[in-house]
Amino acid sequence: MDLSIILMSFGILLIIVSFFFKNSSKKVEKDVEELSISIFQETNNLKRRLKIVEEELLLEPEFQVKSKSTPSPSIQNPKVQQVMQAVQQAAQASKVTPNPSQAKPIHQIIVSQVLELNKQGLSVGDISIRSNLTEEQVRQVIANGGR
Repeated sequence: MDLSIILMSFGILLIIVSFFFKNSSKKVEKDVEELSISIFQETNNLKRRLKIVEEELLLEPEFQVKSKSTPSPSIQNPKVQQVMQAVQQAAQASKVTPNPSQAKPIHQIIVSQVLELNKQGLSVGDISIRSNLTEEQVRQVIANGGR
């Protein structure tokens, strides 16, 4: 009976002492919350950077990834080669003789970039280089005010 009283009093003493110590789970919860916030911020930063890169790629239509690898065996098919040659010839023909009647509409991002560069005081030539538009297209965008 003496042992049971000692164990009971020791248990009650431990319960009382546990109320005075800080709860470590609150610190862990705070650390997890800070970690989730930092991950969220990093994700948003990456999304913004990806959007900027996508916009830059839209502004650079001549951008191509150069590969040093050898052609794959599926390209050895004569029909595939003929189609690829036809596509390349069509692309070269469109570069050499641009048809003004088939002018593509200018993307709104490019329009806003042209207007912003104009506000900054850049010349039409500089704006046309930066936006990959002809000087005439830049003049049109500035004259229309982005409409």
